[in-house]
Amino acid sequence: DTLQYLLQNGVDEILARHVAHQFVRDPLVIYRETLDQDNEASTDHYENLSSTNWNSMRLKLPPPQGDIGWRVEFRTMEVQLTDFENAAFSIFIVLISRIVLAFKLNLYVPLSLVDENMDRAHRRDAVLKEKFHFRRHITNHDACVSVLLEGLCCCSGTNHQYDAHDEYSLHEIMNGKKDAFPGLIPLVHNYLDLLECYGEPRIMLNQYLTLISHRASGQLQTPAHFMRK
Repeated sequence: DTLQYLLQNGVDEILARHVAHQFVRDPLVIYRETLDQDNEASTDHYENLSSTNWNSMRLKLPPPQGDIGWRVEFRTMEVQLTDFENAAFSIFIVLISRIVLAFKLNLYVPLSLVDENMDRAHRRDAVLKEKFHFRRHITNHDACVSVLLEGLCCCSGTNHQYDAHDEYSLHEIMNGKKDAFPGLIPLVHNYLDLLECYGEPRIMLNQYLTLISHRASGQLQTPAHFMRK
């Protein structure tokens, strides 16, 4: 019912499905003092559902009053053991958001597969032993042949089912898989080259990206593996 209501009122289908999916569950927390709300002036009821439904990301609505726009909250981060590691992952998330916008990437994955990925990620040594559902093609055809992505394989030449998904190791998602997937870190490097980011800032960013790349490939231990040993 919620999905049909949104579609009939002109909401984009993907956004409508995202919102409608939240109404399959009841809110985890209800505060007595916020039961009675004017939904024309407050988003508290929706935010109550939205903030308790997502494992890894949250789409945050613009507040009714104020000039803040739409936001996407990344919720997968965990505190690392050092300031350098915390800085590396925080900056990596910012750079990922930039390449999504700059290269018009499509990272949509069905939520059922996101849930399955989360279950796999909780297993011991998942970084090295598990594979995760990820899009086979993260760009449309026009972007695949764009000069912005020159030299990076964005999709296989034999199969152009752009909504298809495959299972990749974290190493393949981050660092790439030959003739199949470019890897998020090479895309970040390509973006930084496009911005002509050189000198000391690039040296520091390269150190952050190397840390994440080596964690994904197994060359460096994860904090969990380090603490278990």
